[in-house]
Amino acid sequence: MRILHVSDLHFGRSSIPAQVTALEGFMARETLDAIVISGDLSQRTRRHEFASASAFVRRCEERAPTLVVPGNHDCAWWGAVFGIGDSGAMFSRYRELIHSELQPVIQIPGATIVGINSAHGIQSYTLTMRPRDLSVVGAVLPHQWERARIAFSLAPESDLKVLVVHHNILRGKRSNRWGLATRALGVVDAASTGADVVCCGHDHEERVEEVESTQRRLVVSTAGTLTNRVRGGRPGSWNLIEREPDRLSVSLFEWNELRRDFGRARVSTWARPAV
Repeated sequence: MRILHVSDLHFGRSSIPAQVTALEGFMARETLDAIVISGDLSQRTRRHEFASASAFVRRCEERAPTLVVPGNHDCAWWGAVFGIGDSGAMFSRYRELIHSELQPVIQIPGATIVGINSAHGIQSYTLTMRPRDLSVVGAVLPHQWERARIAFSLAPESDLKVLVVHHNILRGKRSNRWGLATRALGVVDAASTGADVVCCGHDHEERVEEVESTQRRLVVSTAGTLTNRVRGGRPGSWNLIEREPDRLSVSLFEWNELRRDFGRARVSTWARPAV
């Protein structure tokens, strides 16, 4: 099983078209079972940005079943600050041009993939002590975690259970910032859903790590970005999740400017019980 995980495409001024083209070339050459896009398809929720993102998503759907969730840059938060205004307008363009469902669920042979919308704009429960977090930090409400838990509980026991959320559930190594307002509790909540893998982005820094919480282990795949806003001057990147009967691996594919293409930079592998 092979699941491609990409995030933070930010179609608009910061996007790097050559990297998007190279990624599409990989998708055209390789066999994929699913594609996951963990948010921030636009930069400023502008229509032309979503139009470019829509074309990309449609090309992904031609290659494999595709699940996409919105990010904070896809949310017109100014439409309903603290719930005052038209909350439906916050995602009107996203729903029109990307997907009508903000929290989709797809099932493929051997895997159940559940999306969660962590982009809520400015609400009482997204506020932190850091002014820079305003409209940027994410939140997942208890009923959203419960929805994911139920979806995984109904899936075949042998399925790989993949949770997709935009905001990083691990603290960024370079940014030192948590993606969710609940900070480290996001890891606990994600583990409680029964997920085996969590796909996220937001921090523009690639990271793959196995963590333990609530006596469970889960792999966190944090994808980088295909823009000129990579933290620490790192190259653009995306991840490839591969499952075999006895192991799970996540490969980091990094941009090589000389070759004008992505190449496998490193692989993280964990032993798994046979299924």
